[in-house]
Amino acid sequence: MKYGIVIYPAKEVQDRVNALRKRYDSHYNLIPPHITIKEAFDLEAGIEEVVNHLTAVTQDFPPFNLRINRIKSFSPTSPVLYLGIEENPEINKLYEQVNSGALKYQALYNFIPHITIAQDLTSQEISDIYSRLSLQQFDLSFLVDRIHLCYQMDNGSWSHYQTFLLNGSY
Repeated sequence: MKYGIVIYPAKEVQDRVNALRKRYDSHYNLIPPHITIKEAFDLEAGIEEVVNHLTAVTQDFPPFNLRINRIKSFSPTSPVLYLGIEENPEINKLYEQVNSGALKYQALYNFIPHITIAQDLTSQEISDIYSRLSLQQFDLSFLVDRIHLCYQMDNGSWSHYQTFLLNGSY
C-alpha cells in the first residue's frame, strides 16, 4: 500500500483550484487539491513508526500562513501546470522535518511547494492552458495548521488515514 503526506488548503482555496482542476487535471477525482509534503511511498517500517514520527514533528511545529501567488509550469521536465506558493521558510522546514528520521529518503527533485492544476496533457495543451491562465491573478492565502497522512486505495484514489495538528507556538 502506498502512503503520502499532504497539506490541504482552506475550503475557499480548494473551491477556486477545483474550478481549474475539473477541466485540466486527470487526478481531479482521486484526491482533493493539496501540497505534497512527502510523495507516495511504500511502507518499509510499521505504520506506528510513521505515526510516531509525524506526531513528534508536529508537536512543536507552529501553524503558518501560505500564499498562492502565481501560475507556473514544470515544462519541459514534466508537462504539469501548478499554482505556486510564495517563498516561505516554514513550509521548507516542515518538509525537511517530515522527510527525516523514519521517513528519510533521497528526493529526485528539489522541493517546490505547489498545487497541481493540470497534468497528463500534451506539452502543447499545457502551453495553451498556461497562456490563458497566466493572464489571471492568483492571490490566495490560507493557514496551515495540520498535515494529513493518506493512503492510496485499490482504485487509485487517496483516502485520509490520520491528521496531525501543528501544535507548536512562536
